[in-house]
Amino acid sequence: MEELTLGKKLKDLRQYYQVSQKELSKGICSQKAISKIENEQMHPTAEILNLISIKLGVKISYFFDDHEAPRFNYIRDTKDRIDKLIRHYEFGEAMNIIRQELKNPLFRKPVHQKFLLWKRAITHFKITKEKEEALDLLQLAKDIKLEALSVTEEDIGIIINFGTIYMDVYEFDKAIYYFQEAQKLYKKLPIEFWGPTQSKIYFNMCVVYGSSRQFEKGLATANEGLKYVFDQESLYLLGEIYYEKGICLYYLGNIKEALRCMEKSLFYLEEKGQTIFYDFILQNYLRFQRAALAQRPYFQPGSIDPTAATV
Repeated sequence: MEELTLGKKLKDLRQYYQVSQKELSKGICSQKAISKIENEQMHPTAEILNLISIKLGVKISYFFDDHEAPRFNYIRDTKDRIDKLIRHYEFGEAMNIIRQELKNPLFRKPVHQKFLLWKRAITHFKITKEKEEALDLLQLAKDIKLEALSVTEEDIGIIINFGTIYMDVYEFDKAIYYFQEAQKLYKKLPIEFWGPTQSKIYFNMCVVYGSSRQFEKGLATANEGLKYVFDQESLYLLGEIYYEKGICLYYLGNIKEALRCMEKSLFYLEEKGQTIFYDFILQNYLRFQRAALAQRPYFQPGSIDPTAATV
């Protein structure tokens, strides 16, 4: 099997885009330098490789292992920490880090400013519930152009969060619009590296269809989402999608299968140690059980929080 060197990866990606060496080198380095990098005759500086990765719309880690790029570790680790705090509902601490890093010279590049504004919008909304200001922050993040040749996963994530904010304030039609836009953008990704983006879209579509009582659409979306997750051999959002499928089945009258899906949801969430969602879904599962025994097919369960779940 041919070894995928840095130069080979760069050449393959450039040719996938049907971009010439001259086009890629513009604003970064000389065309001759790109040729030498692809032919393993020179090793790019970290700055050049960072600019190339931005223009090609991939993360720098695509070209090499993390241990080969120690100067990027702080930025990467900080971003990972912010995402983790949001997933665990620690919005105040996440906001403190974001405010601090917005002043950090290491985060002055547009790609990092875009990330921080995006996450600030999420945390601001969760802390204050101020929809308009959060949407303005998301728009600022969206408007930062990175000279990428294609859409990035960050671009799609921002669009998804437009949808989650509208969903949180019960503007379901607008939420559906943004989730559908995110799906269109995802299909434009030049290389579908496995990542959480598609699962996030499926999950949020399930939530909004269930919340707006479009249960047949929700069920169809859940089935598509589950197939996608299984095809990727991943557990990401598997439990959450099973729960949303259960809700749709319940209100479509298939009580037994609905409860079975919720049981699967609890199993996967427990396996992953997601105690917040596990406790939430367990409470709703027991409520659905009691409602089924009492022959009360319609009642309002608690709402899941998709913003934190899909960061």
